[in-house]
Amino acid sequence: MDKTVEILQNVFLFKGIENVLEGAELPAPICFKKGELIYSETEFRRALGILISGKAKATPAGNSETVLNTFLPGAVFGAAAVFSPEGEYVSRISAASDCKVLFFNEDALSRLFAAYPEAAVNYISFLSRRIRFLNGKLSLFTKNDAEGRVYEFLAKNCDDSGTVTYSGSMALLARNLGVGRTSLYRALESLEHKKMIVREDGKIKVL
Repeated sequence: MDKTVEILQNVFLFKGIENVLEGAELPAPICFKKGELIYSETEFRRALGILISGKAKATPAGNSETVLNTFLPGAVFGAAAVFSPEGEYVSRISAASDCKVLFFNEDALSRLFAAYPEAAVNYISFLSRRIRFLNGKLSLFTKNDAEGRVYEFLAKNCDDSGTVTYSGSMALLARNLGVGRTSLYRALESLEHKKMIVREDGKIKVL
């Protein structure tokens, strides 16, 4: 099976309709060299991006030093740019290595939804989950303790699957959040106990 098709079949958009990808005419992946910007605050595609090969990273707007998230093949980003009139993107995404990204722009997504309503339901379900977990945790966002700050950071900087892959040390993460390492570990343990996050293999999944 073609590697691109294999990756796409595991993306939420094609859940339940994986077979339509076999033999389908797909957009050609776009190549990015290491260090090249994929999305910036003002220059971005109104498209859902799916990383096909290589590695990419997300950094805050205007700051290329602090890595918020790391994207590996199969990761999805750009949902905040699709079907939106906003003139700015929420962060920067750049190539951490030479990589290839397949973009589904608004027209391509609209055609997919028209041909396969299941894909539209998958997309709506994905957005609903993101809204639900954000709205359900708003009370934490207003808290000024370590647990609230840690969860706010994770919720704001997770990828479109709800995952944060933090490439720096826990000491650096603690410094970025303005909390001590002990407080950071305690906050992560508390959030995991409350089933608000899951930690596994260097990744944190926001539930």
